[in-house]
Amino acid sequence: MNAHHRQIGQPPVSPRRRGLGLGADCRGTTVVELALVLPLLILFIMGIFDVANMMRISLGMQHAVRMGVAMASSGAGVETDERSVGMVEGEVRNQLKPLGQVVEDGAVVSVKSWPGSAASGDGTAGSLGGPCDVVEVKVDYNYPTLEPFQVAMDLFGGGAPASVALSRSERRLNEPWASCN
Repeated sequence: MNAHHRQIGQPPVSPRRRGLGLGADCRGTTVVELALVLPLLILFIMGIFDVANMMRISLGMQHAVRMGVAMASSGAGVETDERSVGMVEGEVRNQLKPLGQVVEDGAVVSVKSWPGSAASGDGTAGSLGGPCDVVEVKVDYNYPTLEPFQVAMDLFGGGAPASVALSRSERRLNEPWASCN
């Protein structure tokens, strides 16, 4: 009987299954390919979520800074003598609450002012300034990266930062609630 003819009752044998050549048996290749690609795919998806979360926190910080500088420049509390840096910092922290306790506790809020409308030089830290002065509210936060990224970068020879420094600030000219000198 010729080897190319099949016997009665036997299923046909494809040339790949005969054991001829290197790629003769491919039954486990899909599982191996999945085992190689799946961790990278999961790491990539986690990276997308981590960057999205970092952007959400950054935008929330910008909103908090904007609300804080609006309060600082409006002269709120001048009539009752309650205008203070603590009041502005409290407003910023209140705006940071939706971002979570970790962000609220880890954020550093600072307030500076410059005399007049020119904001050059170092400014005066911890001061809201007077009418027609420039005031700046700034929030700094170190966003912790996910540990799998640090481990993956170490495996591939590069060092991943343990945190990413986020900083948002805004300057505004104080309103003239009194005469500008």
